[in-house]
Formats: sequence, C-alpha cells, structure tokens
Amino acid sequence: MNSLNPINWGKLPEEILNSIEAAKAEYGWDSIGIRIQEDIPFTVGPINHVSHVWIDGEETDEELPGICTISATCINILCKAATCYIGDHVAIIAGDVVQYGEDLGEVIMSDAEVVEVLV
Repeated sequence: MNSLNPINWGKLPEEILNSIEAAKAEYGWDSIGIRIQEDIPFTVGPINHVSHVWIDGEETDEELPGICTISATCINILCKAATCYIGDHVAIIAGDVVQYGEDLGEVIMSDAEVVEVLV
C-alpha cells in the first residue's frame, strides 16, 4: 500500500485535468472526480461499489448512497487528496452527485463509471 501523489498517478496534474475535461465533454456527466482505493484494481466501465460511513477513522457497515470521490473541480484539492488518502489504485470516476461528503472536496456519486484508470 502506498500513499500516492500526482507525480506517480501516471500523469502530471495538468494532464489529469485535461483527461477530466475530455471525459466531461465526451460523457456529459454531472460530476467527475478522482478515487483512490486499496486492494481492488479499477476497470473502465460501470462501478457497483458503494462507500461506507467512517467514524473516528474506522469504517462502519452503514452504506452511503454511492461511491466517494474527490471532486475534480480544483487541482489543489486533488493534490491534497494525494497526501490524505491511501491506496494503490487511482481512477477518474464520473457520475451524478448525490451529496457532498465530509472531507474537503469529497462528493458521493451515484450511477458511477470509471472513465480512466490512472494507476
């Protein structure tokens, strides 16, 4: 397990933003974000995972109404996310925003799809 940063996300931040803009134009999604996760590699296409509520750094069994991502609206949030989230797998995720999460820049998406695997 590695703490990833944009340098080893497979692309530079500007290239990631270009990929995000291209995905918005091609797919017309409400929201695009970055997801970092442990254990399970991403594949391009629909993702059926739902995230869970965390309390005091511990994951609970309570499901959220979608998958958590860091909004791609600000490169500063993405760079901060790289130092806050741990995982070996990083992808650009698109979907419909259900609600905002508790972390800075976090959004919970429904009907999500992986549009590009970065790592």
